[in-house]
Amino acid sequence: MLWLTDYTRDGVKVSAKIEEKIIDPDEMPYEPIETIPTIEEMQTQTLLNKEVLLAMKEIGM
Repeated sequence: MLWLTDYTRDGVKVSAKIEEKIIDPDEMPYEPIETIPTIEEMQTQTLLNKEVLLAMKEIGM
């Protein structure tokens, strides 16, 4: 438990009690970091998408 003490502009003492939970790093939830694709990766994906659409058009889908 942590006591936080501060003062207002009038000099009045203001206190607050703060509870802090210490988390073990092994217990922290894991969230994978999503990487931002490079320009080349985005261009490659766009080209593949266009090729798939053209192939679908050619076979009548």
